[in-house]
Amino acid sequence: MDARSCRCHVCGAALHSLVGFADLVQVTSDCRPWRAGGALAACGACGAVQKPVTAAWLDEANEIYAGYAIYSQGGGAEQVAFESASGAATARSNRIVEWLASVGELRESGHVLDVGCGNGAFLRAFSARYPGWKMAGLELGDQHRAAIEAIPGVTRFYAGSIDDVEEQFDLIVLIHALEHIPDPARYLALLLKRLTPDGVLLIEVPDLKTSPFDILIADHATHFTADLLKRVVADAGFAPVAAEAGYVAKELSLLARRRSGAVAEKAQYPAGDDGQRAAEAHIVWLHAMLGEAKGVTGACGIFGSSISATWLAASLGGRAAFFIDEDSNRIGRHHMGLPIRAPRDAPEDAKILVPLRADIASAIARRLGVAASRFVLPPE
Repeated sequence: MDARSCRCHVCGAALHSLVGFADLVQVTSDCRPWRAGGALAACGACGAVQKPVTAAWLDEANEIYAGYAIYSQGGGAEQVAFESASGAATARSNRIVEWLASVGELRESGHVLDVGCGNGAFLRAFSARYPGWKMAGLELGDQHRAAIEAIPGVTRFYAGSIDDVEEQFDLIVLIHALEHIPDPARYLALLLKRLTPDGVLLIEVPDLKTSPFDILIADHATHFTADLLKRVVADAGFAPVAAEAGYVAKELSLLARRRSGAVAEKAQYPAGDDGQRAAEAHIVWLHAMLGEAKGVTGACGIFGSSISATWLAASLGGRAAFFIDEDSNRIGRHHMGLPIRAPRDAPEDAKILVPLRADIASAIARRLGVAASRFVLPPE
């Protein structure tokens, strides 16, 4: 696919393809191996890194969502975020609610809508911290309707699109949802109409700069940097209240409210290529890591069982024999037909490939006390 046949879905300017991406296997956001041959592009005007939204890409996204199985490796339990040096584990939604509370913009009662609510992980965490709030969830299908409606405080579940939502809310939440949407500013403008005058918007997305594996997710349309996220929010008529990178590891958190005064036309931004540079560096690094992994001989397993581990296992074509994970919800289960084991249960004679950023992989190896000869760390 020639990216020049598409326009940037942030600013409308021309796109150009990023070399080397099409050779990489992709994965789905629910951690299933996908196909290679995808396209990744950058905008020459605003610098946004994105999947060109062609008819073929839209068909693939719909195919992915038709078989979506959230957190299948843990039996539906939300992914745990680990602190790489200490090993402290916290459910991601709890971290997000913790950050939201620290900003101090919420009353003790109100009405919240979770857009892309999945199986209700955020709503459960929010309900525990803010029991005085009424809650609603929006999801494409109704697979998890019963689970959502059973959460204390939930008064409504919507299956469909934002067009089906007629209420107004004091808080609208998009947790790992905005990156899936091909026209993010237009979508946020639709949410603005569903906010009360003093309402706030919470967005959580992967951070392109610190999350090299995000570009491999086939159904992610936009790969956000902090600056790009702020631009999209501003273009939709919002003003940021608080923003932080890394409160949840490798993610961006942003809280915004309605911008006061008339909404101006889209501002002109200078070309930003920091996202493009990050994506290009990620592509080179991914190829280098895969090359090193293919050179490992003998029995091997892969550390983790999420996006990066799924990608490496699929890229190695059956070479890996097991996954290693510290998440108790996943240990003892299977992923891609392979067992998920605790670190202590790794076979003594097997190498363990670690598809994580070099700094994170090194910290984990030190914490677990794994011999350097057994852990195959990624390139710097």
